[in-house]
Parts: sequence; structure tokens; C-alpha cells
Amino acid sequence: MDLEAALLGFGLPPQPSIWAVPGAVISTDSDVSIFCRTPPGVTRVHLYYDEPYGKWFDHTPEGAQEVFEFCQQDMTHISAGIYYCEYTKGGQWSQTNDKLQMVVTGVYKEKPSLTVDTGPQGFSERNVTLLCHTPHSFEIFILCRGGNASLPQNCSHQSHSAFLISPVSPGNRRTYRCFGSYKSNSYLWSLSSDPLELSIPESPCVPFEQELFRIFFRCQFSHGSSSNHFFVS
Repeated sequence: MDLEAALLGFGLPPQPSIWAVPGAVISTDSDVSIFCRTPPGVTRVHLYYDEPYGKWFDHTPEGAQEVFEFCQQDMTHISAGIYYCEYTKGGQWSQTNDKLQMVVTGVYKEKPSLTVDTGPQGFSERNVTLLCHTPHSFEIFILCRGGNASLPQNCSHQSHSAFLISPVSPGNRRTYRCFGSYKSNSYLWSLSSDPLELSIPESPCVPFEQELFRIFFRCQFSHGSSSNHFFVS
């Protein structure tokens, strides 16, 4: 028995789902489309915006429509927060646990920088520490994996600026960005740092020199020779 049939057995309408395109992390003044998926035959759909003002948007279905698009233009600090969908069918409103956390970046104009800690504790064979430097005293530091940081589930939040990346597989490439925020509204982020691409070499290496976002490693090979390779840019 699927979830929809189980819910109907208890007299509860199936829960709608929600997602955002191009993603749930949006830069200031950008556009985003929020989608709600419902069962067929609903008579009305609401997109609710919980924080901080508690507003909603209406959509009237056309025929057997199941997916509804709500276009949000020029996202600003007042657009960030929690969104969720509800619908009515047969005179009964649905419930929802599926909520979308919309983040707006660039609200704070300070731009962090992201570097690799090449100190004795910052780099080991499989562990790397990334440092998010900010010119402002942010209370929350966010590290996102991926080129565009569009999904909150790809981001880690913490109260200090050093992020331990573990484990890192040799030969694997990853791209990271970091942001700063405050506890008063964690959906508002700073500008993004420049992307940092992290690549761990196949052979055992130790940090040799750091220059801006470039990390050089001195690799010791079995025959005793050494050479410098460019692995992170």
C-alpha cells in the first residue's frame, strides 16, 4: 500500500510536495519558480510563506492539473523563509510536512574568502580543513558543496569558520563555496566566496605552498624523488 492510499484510509488527503527551480538558494534580485504537486481533482492550491509575514498565493487548477507553478520575481530579504503547499479537495484541506527553506544570498555585501588550512592540523592524507574568512563578525558560517550551491541539503552550517572535510578520496574533485549569516535570520546569507575546487592527488602528498586559491603539494614517490603538482585552484 502506498502513502496516498494509507492516508486516504485514515481519511487524510495526501500531502503535497514542493520544490524550487533553479534551486532553494537564490541570489538577491533573481527569479525563482516554486512548484507544488498535488493529487488530481483538487479545487484550490495555496502556496504559503511562513516567515516573517505569513502570506499566501492562490492557484486555481485547470482540468486534471497536478503540478502548479508559482513565479517569484526579484527575490529580496523579505522573500526568504519557509514555504509550503496546501490544497483543498472534497471540501477538506490537506496537511503538509514537506517544507521548502528559501535562502537569499547577497543580502550582506561582505564577500568571504575560502582557503585551505595548510598548517600541521589542516591537512592529512584524507582530511582537509577549509577556512571561511569574512571581513564581518558573522554568527553562522555556511559551506556549500557544488558549483552553484543551489540546494540547502548540500550546505553545512556551524558557528565557527573552520570546516573539516572528511574523508576526501584521492583523485576526487569537489567544488566549495562559503557564506556568512546571522542567527536572527539564517535564511539571509552574504555574498558567495569565489569557488574553491579541491582535488586530492593519487599519491601521498603534503602541502608545500599556498598562493591565493592555489595549493601546491610536494609528493614523495617510492624512488625518493619529489616534484610539485598543481591540485587545487
